[in-house]
Amino acid sequence: MNLYIWKHVSEKKFQKIAVIDYAISVIWVRRFQDAGEFEVYLLASKALLELFTDGFLLITKEDDTENAMKPESIQLTTDSEEGNHLIVKGRSAECILSQRIIMPQMTFTSIRADEAVYYLVTYNAIAPDKGSETLREMRKIPELSIGSWLVEETKINIQYDGENLLEAVKNICTSVNMGFKVIFSSTGFAFWLYKGTDKTVNQTENTPVIFSPDFDNLGSTEYLYDMSTYYNLIQEGGEGEGSERKHVTVIESSEIKGLYLREKYVQAESISSNTEDGTLDSGTYNRILKQRAEENLRKAKETKEFSGEILNTDMYQFGVDYNLGDKVSIINEYGIQGTAVVSEITEVDDAEGYRLIPTFSDWKVN
Repeated sequence: MNLYIWKHVSEKKFQKIAVIDYAISVIWVRRFQDAGEFEVYLLASKALLELFTDGFLLITKEDDTENAMKPESIQLTTDSEEGNHLIVKGRSAECILSQRIIMPQMTFTSIRADEAVYYLVTYNAIAPDKGSETLREMRKIPELSIGSWLVEETKINIQYDGENLLEAVKNICTSVNMGFKVIFSSTGFAFWLYKGTDKTVNQTENTPVIFSPDFDNLGSTEYLYDMSTYYNLIQEGGEGEGSERKHVTVIESSEIKGLYLREKYVQAESISSNTEDGTLDSGTYNRILKQRAEENLRKAKETKEFSGEILNTDMYQFGVDYNLGDKVSIINEYGIQGTAVVSEITEVDDAEGYRLIPTFSDWKVN
């Protein structure tokens, strides 16, 4: 796997400064609703150590310069027998959002999910409009812009005050099944929202994508079902003390009871009825509190994950026949079958060769 090294040389300008075609191993992970990550293992040299500690750098693959990774840690190990090595790790360009927090307090009521995300990114990273002029200038990222616009009609009610921008974007996108990415070019980054395509056997609009040993395109697999973090009733506590504290309760289904009811209490200390625009009425405040409770209920689902090594990559080509966020059909040799979303793609290139390993989430058994 050939890698390009890019350096930020001036505002809105990145320059390719090196090519690495001698890595011992490369692990390259992209995700649908989160920042990806990477690891590059190299024989150490003084030149490489200086290269990876010299300013704001990005790494792209030779065959994909839009999806960049940002080095965040460089580990040097010396060994008289095994030799000296560098391990370079980091996250994908989406991690740029993690360099900002949401400030000041921002409250959204009955706003489309896409509008909320674009607003958060714009006014916390691209063109901050609050605080002193000096602070606003410092927080701007001139290299970041809004790319393709996606309309998501789902309305949300939510309040932020100091949360990490990346985490806020992830939470909103996960709640409405949107994906996000930060596309790199030599002049900067474009923030995109997007949705996957249904490519299961049950739909009629698109060519289906099926991963199964029967098609010789699914090798070793791993299926995980974990209920240890599962709850189906969330009580969210809001403002107030003692008997005056505001509460909302959300449940997965009114049919769940007895041994099957699993309760959890969460204190939403950051949600306040006092905002820059005045005091929220009780109805609006409760809607925001309920939205937070529903978000916590969504996170408290049982874990269902299925991953497998893709074989016969000529049959379905990643980036052409299917992509991150797409819904596909999967069948393994134990009869576990259903639909799942391609939530993560891991590419590995090492002494054993090149492998592409997808991770499937939102598993639904047929």
